Amino acid sequence: MTSTLGIVTLSPQHEEVFTRQLAKAASSFDLEVVRFTPLDLKPASNLIQGQKYTNDKGFAAAEFQIPDLIYDRCLYQHGAQSKKAKPIMEWLKKYPKTAFLNTGIPNKMVLFERLRLLPSLQPYLPVCSLLKEPSDLLNMVRKGGYCKMQPLSQQHASSTYFISLNDKTTFTVQLSPMQVITFSRPSEVERWCKKFVGRYFLQFFNTNDQKDFLFNEIRIFLMKDSQNQWNSMGIHTKSPLENSLLSNAQNSNHVVGFDHYLHSLQPHIKELLLDDIASIQSSLPAYVDKTYSPCFEFAVELLHTSEGRLFISNIRSKPGRSAFLKAYPEKENQLIRFILEHAQSMMSQPKEASYVQKSLHHRPSSNK
Repeated sequence: MTSTLGIVTLSPQHEEVFTRQLAKAASSFDLEVVRFTPLDLKPASNLIQGQKYTNDKGFAAAEFQIPDLIYDRCLYQHGAQSKKAKPIMEWLKKYPKTAFLNTGIPNKMVLFERLRLLPSLQPYLPVCSLLKEPSDLLNMVRKGGYCKMQPLSQQHASSTYFISLNDKTTFTVQLSPMQVITFSRPSEVERWCKKFVGRYFLQFFNTNDQKDFLFNEIRIFLMKDSQNQWNSMGIHTKSPLENSLLSNAQNSNHVVGFDHYLHSLQPHIKELLLDDIASIQSSLPAYVDKTYSPCFEFAVELLHTSEGRLFISNIRSKPGRSAFLKAYPEKENQLIRFILEHAQSMMSQPKEASYVQKSLHHRPSSNK
């Protein structure tokens, strides 16, 4: 019996090419694929006006019931569309007929605080704190290291910022690899970061050598296979651009294969890095799996310093794929197979919700 896998995004164009390839392969796993946005769920009904994939037509407009299984790829901004979409997604997660292939991480700062309690991971985790008021940022940067400011919600696609204090007077904010702004007065920094208060948290990276300091970003992409075992799909890195503290995680340019990066390191730093990555991979997946189930994929973003220190800077339960596939284009089919195998496995599991629960679940008017 064929089951329906629904891929939900905030825009039908998001990951369009990859979604089409996944849908094309789905029939071999007894799955049909539909795609939709949260706002495609029609008010006061359980019908969705989205798109359904067929081999002869590709994706075409169709009306269908809420899918058996939903793959959540929504990355929220702070606009009107996201504000409307989030409560609909929360309602869908409680819908008794439907299971979710994946879940998000609701509060990244809480995740980092909990991970710091694990002895095996504590050495790799920066100190973090909530941005409650602008002075919090100033106090952290004045400690002499580097500060990363990122949104609390794992599901947001909002920008992250990298802040440092140069010559004890100039505050430098890295907006992107090609865009840096500077502030000469603390009051200017306070005005700039006021809009992030309560929505962002701070990470402090303490380093020994801060002269001409650069981070290299390393990302590990992990997925579960058909045996429910975690696999490293690949590791890639992006070197910082000239005059940049850190390359932008959302920019897939300047992707470097991990082997190429390793060859650029001194032997003792290379050995230390490989040992650190092995330690992280042996501890982190089991914790994420236990704490944020269901979870079958995530990316770990690491910052590697020129002196050989390694930090865990971010964990994404809805990892982007463009940079990974640029580094490993030959792994696209394997990635698709793992997604569909996991979906097939979930559909073979018995549903927990009873018929009575399903029949009583109606979309409330507040979600219209």
